[in-house]
Amino acid sequence: MQQATDRAKEYADRKRSPRSFEEGDRVFLQVPARSTSLSTGKCSKLSPRYCGPWKIVKKLSDVAYRLEIPPDYRVHPVFHVSKLRKYISRDVNLIEGIVSLQATDREDHSPDRILDRRQKRLRNRVIQEYLVAWRGLPLTDSTWESAALVRKYFPSLIIDDNDL
Repeated sequence: MQQATDRAKEYADRKRSPRSFEEGDRVFLQVPARSTSLSTGKCSKLSPRYCGPWKIVKKLSDVAYRLEIPPDYRVHPVFHVSKLRKYISRDVNLIEGIVSLQATDREDHSPDRILDRRQKRLRNRVIQEYLVAWRGLPLTDSTWESAALVRKYFPSLIIDDNDL
């Protein structure tokens, strides 16, 4: 019987890794599947498995740690080591200095003309859309826009629906 127990322990230890943290380390906390206080959305199935990073305030024993968690989370701050994962800072992904981005927002471009129209079926309704060419952009960047929005914001573009 002891031999079987030792063999089972050996197999289990292959998957385990020793974890120990020090005070001041930052760790992620494993979120229970149905937790309402730590979940970040309506559907708990789609919420992240880990939250944080949190700072370790005190090492209570080899397997218990107290984390610095805000009181509005309403969670006891002491956790078992198996529920913690070490936080690794990704400093290599940080970009130092000022980064300038080109402004390519559509807000800067005004519509030039309507190229085409189509009727799109949406559930039990039929919605009319226009293919709008934008001033300053190539024709490949033309977009389908709702006819209601085009009539509201750019009524001068619509000449006659039958001409298209």
